[in-house]
Amino acid sequence: MSDQQVEAGRQVPPDGGARPPLARIDAFEQRWEGELRAAVAAYTAAGGPRADRSVVAAGEAGARLAGAALAELEAAVTRHPLRARLWELLLVAAYLADGRRAAAEVERRARAVFLEHLGVEPAGRICLLAEAVRLGRLTENWAADPAPAPLPPVAPRPSVARPRPAARLPVPLTGLVGREELLDAVGQRLREHRLVTLTGTGGAGKTRLAVAVAERVTEGPVWFVDLSAVESPVRVPQAVAAALGVPDVGADVVESLLADLGTVRALLLLDNCEHLVAGCAELVGRLLARCPELRVLATSRVGLGVPGESRIRVPALGVPPERTGHTIGALAAHPATRLFLERARQVCGRPVPEASADAVARLCAELDGLPLAIELAAARTPLLSVNEIIARLRGDVRLLRSPDPTAPDRHRSLAAAVESSLAQLDADACRLFDRLSVCVGGFDVGAARALGRSVAPAAPVEPSPVEAVSAAAPAAPVEASPVEPVSAAAPAALTALVEASLVEPLAADPVRYRMLGPIRRHAAARLAASGDEPAARHTLARYYLELAQRADNQLRGAAQERSLSRLRAEAANLRSALAWLSEAGAGGPTHGDLRLAAALVMFWRLEGHYREGHAWLSAALARHPGAPAALRVRAGTGAAMLAMLRCDYPAAIRYAELARAACRTAGDRPGEARVEQILGSVAREQARYPESAAHLAAAGAIFGECADEWSEAQITELRGFTAWLAGDLDRADSRLRASLRRYEALGDPLAAASALMNLGAVALYRGDVDRASSLLDVALRRHSAIGFPEGVGWAHNLRGLVELRAGRTGRAAAHLRASLAAHRQVGDRWRTASVLEGLAEVARLERDPSRGAMLLGAAERIRAEIGAPVPTCERADVEATRRALRADLGERYPEARRWGRELGVDALLTTAEGVPTGPVSG
Repeated sequence: MSDQQVEAGRQVPPDGGARPPLARIDAFEQRWEGELRAAVAAYTAAGGPRADRSVVAAGEAGARLAGAALAELEAAVTRHPLRARLWELLLVAAYLADGRRAAAEVERRARAVFLEHLGVEPAGRICLLAEAVRLGRLTENWAADPAPAPLPPVAPRPSVARPRPAARLPVPLTGLVGREELLDAVGQRLREHRLVTLTGTGGAGKTRLAVAVAERVTEGPVWFVDLSAVESPVRVPQAVAAALGVPDVGADVVESLLADLGTVRALLLLDNCEHLVAGCAELVGRLLARCPELRVLATSRVGLGVPGESRIRVPALGVPPERTGHTIGALAAHPATRLFLERARQVCGRPVPEASADAVARLCAELDGLPLAIELAAARTPLLSVNEIIARLRGDVRLLRSPDPTAPDRHRSLAAAVESSLAQLDADACRLFDRLSVCVGGFDVGAARALGRSVAPAAPVEPSPVEAVSAAAPAAPVEASPVEPVSAAAPAALTALVEASLVEPLAADPVRYRMLGPIRRHAAARLAASGDEPAARHTLARYYLELAQRADNQLRGAAQERSLSRLRAEAANLRSALAWLSEAGAGGPTHGDLRLAAALVMFWRLEGHYREGHAWLSAALARHPGAPAALRVRAGTGAAMLAMLRCDYPAAIRYAELARAACRTAGDRPGEARVEQILGSVAREQARYPESAAHLAAAGAIFGECADEWSEAQITELRGFTAWLAGDLDRADSRLRASLRRYEALGDPLAAASALMNLGAVALYRGDVDRASSLLDVALRRHSAIGFPEGVGWAHNLRGLVELRAGRTGRAAAHLRASLAAHRQVGDRWRTASVLEGLAEVARLERDPSRGAMLLGAAERIRAEIGAPVPTCERADVEATRRALRADLGERYPEARRWGRELGVDALLTTAEGVPTGPVSG
């Protein structure tokens, strides 16, 4: 067990269980006790001491064992200097490895530490063991020999009657901002618990909050002890004694403190304990055990680990929502921006100008609400505008440095605050801290584990077998974790970073983590300086490539929602990985950007990111013309599908033909079927229904040959979709019912919702509005539950038409406007045109014919631009609307329609009413 594992044993279990905090240290001690007992037994069996360096009859094997024990035990007593049993094990190991003189030196060191720290001799068997070593009488039962009788418990003594110095709390120079609720919560917790520790990252405002809590205490004295200048854990009692004015009565400082405090009701505020955790924990434990009226409030970036400790994390301040149009007055309602405004006014002598409101909100968001970072940024306002601070900050983290020479070292710069935390961690945790800076938008344990590997990037990774399989084919279930665990090192290092408040867990399932923005920037600067950034980015890109490939196989069926949620959480990291792979060239995995883009096609489709997905795919295909044919099939069909969804039909046909050529090279029959499917969808949207039916029939035949049940069901649904658009409602109903049965048998609720929605359309055009309403409501609920914008837009569109048929104009308008927002969000111009035509009818019924004519004109412009006429089933309604508007407007109708075509949809939606007032509105 390493020193790192020993330290990890001090921490509270992450699962919140009841395991004692020191359980791992106990296991560590038991392990070495067993090893050393075996070595002593062999040593004794060899005939007693032959020379000080003789260990066992076998010779060097035992010496190596003792040497290993020495290395780990030395590190352990450094971390836990007052753990007597560790000193006992170290003494025995020193004797076995280096003889009596080495054992005597261990005894001397133990005495010095215990006398300096506690003012008493070491407890336990250490003195007996030292005597046995001196006399050459160390037996194999040394660990079970009787220990000295424990000292009788000392009853609390009454406080010594002496003049006490007045309570000495620091006097804050600025007000406490945004901590009102937390201030009350800490006060309540302190009334319920005798030890409360405020934890949080450096610069979160722990000291300022603790002082504010202490100022509210009315019973008994309050003692403030600043431990930032104390360098050794053994000096903590002296620092506390000095703060309390305890007279120097000799070496036993702790006993003097116990005698002085006795039963006095008091609050002890220990500030900045993070670098002295062992000493603080030992002292606080003894004080609380012997002084029943004492309470302790501590601030530390890590918990003390004392039984009964209650921890409260001090979070960053809340920031305003990300938008424009902020005002200085409104920003005062958000703690982070209020802090900046107040501090900037103090240093400048004037308020922040109103024109800088949006910049202030953006700056505080980039600083993630970290109080120290905000105050250091505000200190720059006499020389720089807020926008200049943002620009400088993005390029140089050294900007966050205090101009005040009297500020404490830890508050002179954000870098100093972070480095003081890193100084308490081991090399593995520091390296992971640097590497985690390549994560954006948070990360999970799997990413931390991957980044924690010590191996540099090896040979390029070959494409996985998944990439040769049809994207539409259902895949076997895979493990929830996208990357298998390779080492326990990363989780241990991650735990250390969380305990040090350099990384914070987020409320999610599974748990995710993040670094605050300023801390991440500092970590990124360290990573760049170390030269390890390319290796870290390579590792992370491989991790997210594997994650995307696994999740892609689960974006259908029962696991769809879980996998979609996982990809949504990692969206920022996936984009970052794509960007790096696009630029890495030979430095990344083989065809890495093309493989990752191809794996994300279905995710982009479900999220409605048609334009973004198509841009990544088309660029990656251009960069990798020589990629394997199977990969070009996946990427080409993905690019064609996304182009079709955003109504770029020429691009969809072009990429479909490129994919068809790759299919022939690879002998990929399912790929050919997907090409036919896409071409059929293009023909359907352009109202070429017989051609669409032919393509879809060809695709269905191929999927049937390949025994791909899910794809067969989808083709059946698409053929029903084409039929109702063409006005063949009986054929549409039959096919859609068949597809619904197959989807339900396959356990795919989202696909079943699509079939229900199309059946609702059939019911609508048959005039059965009640049935249509029921089917469309179910589809809308399912699509909304998973957040599928394409399905939500379609369902609202059809639901609005149902309300129009029923004469409920207000409800129709609400559905159609919701549909318009969804279709415009995803970039589906074909359906946007249909929704505008429905809204034109709403405008006519609301006696606003000018607006109706303009909406029709905007729809005509879209249809002309994309080359998609009004679907057959919708033509009668659109023509009826057009005739009625022409009758209402007379000669003004052509002019109004022309205004709609010229203005376009964006201009028409600039007012709440739907269109701006124009010359023909009347």
